[in-house]
Amino acid sequence: MGVLMVAVAVMLLTGSTNTVLMKFMVLQEVTTGTGMPPQYFHQPYFQTMLMMIGEFLCLIAFYATTSREDVKKVQEVPNHIFMVACVLDWTATTLVNFAYVFIAASVAQMTRGSIVIFTCLLSVTFLGRKQQPYHIAGVVLVFVGITLVSLSTFFNPAAAHGDHPARSGTTQMFGIGLCISAQVFQASMLVYEEKIMSQYNVPPLRLVGMEGFFGILIGGIVLSALNAFSVESTPAAIYQLTHSTPLLIAAVGSIFSIAFFNFAGVTVTQQASAVARSTIDVSRTILIWAVELAFGWNSFNVLQLIGFVVLAAGTMLYNRLIVLPMLEPRGEAEALVMGLKKLGAGPAAKASDP
Repeated sequence: MGVLMVAVAVMLLTGSTNTVLMKFMVLQEVTTGTGMPPQYFHQPYFQTMLMMIGEFLCLIAFYATTSREDVKKVQEVPNHIFMVACVLDWTATTLVNFAYVFIAASVAQMTRGSIVIFTCLLSVTFLGRKQQPYHIAGVVLVFVGITLVSLSTFFNPAAAHGDHPARSGTTQMFGIGLCISAQVFQASMLVYEEKIMSQYNVPPLRLVGMEGFFGILIGGIVLSALNAFSVESTPAAIYQLTHSTPLLIAAVGSIFSIAFFNFAGVTVTQQASAVARSTIDVSRTILIWAVELAFGWNSFNVLQLIGFVVLAAGTMLYNRLIVLPMLEPRGEAEALVMGLKKLGAGPAAKASDP
C-alpha cells in the first residue's frame, strides 16, 4: 500500500509537470534558422520522440539497478510484446501532440478524461474484470466532471485560446477529436500492459524502457520519412531548441518528467488496475488548472470549478476513499453498515456505564 501511494503521488506530480512543460514548449516562438521569422514550436512528431527518449531512460535505470541473475530471468519475455505497447503509445502521444496545433493545451488535457471510459470498457471486454457499482459510479462522475470542464472552454474562448491564433469551431472540434481518438490507443496500451503483467514477471522499469527503445527506433523511421516529404523539419526543431534556453530547459524537463511519470504509472497498474491508473491520471488536470491560473494562461470559470469538484469526487469514489454503502457489493455493504452501527453505538454504551 505504501509503494502504491508513493507511485500515485509521483504520477500526479510528474504528469502535471510534463503537461505544463509540453504546453510551455508549444507557446514558444523561436526562429527556425538564420534570418527566418519566429514560429511556434509546432513539432508534434519530434515531441513524441522526446517522450520516447524519456521512457528509454527507464531501461538504463533498470540495467543499472538490477543484478545479472534477475536480468537473465526477465530476458525470457518476448520482445514483440513491447513493440505492440510501443506502437499504441507512439500513436496516442503523437495524436495529442498534434492536437496542440489546433486547440489550446488545456482543452486537450481536459478532453483526455475520456480515457477512463475506454479503459473501463476494454478492461471488462479483454480482462474480464468485473466493475462494482462504486467503480461504475466513480467512472461516470469522472467523465461528467471532465465533460463539464471541457464545455467550459467554449463559454470562455478568450481564456482557452488566448495563447494561439483564433481557430474556427470546426478546427477546434477536429483537435478535440484527435485527443479522443488518442485515448482509445492510450487505453488499449494500459489494458495491454496489465495483461502482460498478469502473464509475465516484467519489472516496470524494463516495460517502460523497452517501449521507449522501440519508440526511438520507430521515431527515427517516421521522422526520416516526414523530413523527406517536408511534413515536419527535425533540423528546424533542433535549431529552435539550441537557440532558446527556456525551450531547451522545457524539452529536457519533459524527458525526465515523462520517465518518472511512466514508471509510476506502470507501477500503479501493477499494484492496482489499468482503470485506477487512468482515473488517477485524469486527476492531474486539477493541478494543471491551478498552474494555468497562477501563470495567467487561463481565467477562473465557475463551470470549470464544478467540473473539477465532480472529477475529484469520482476519483475518490472509484478508489474507495469515499465509501457509500449503497454502491458496495452486497456482502461488503452489510458488513460496512454493521460496522458503522457499532461505531455509533460505542460512545452511547460508554455513557450509560456507571
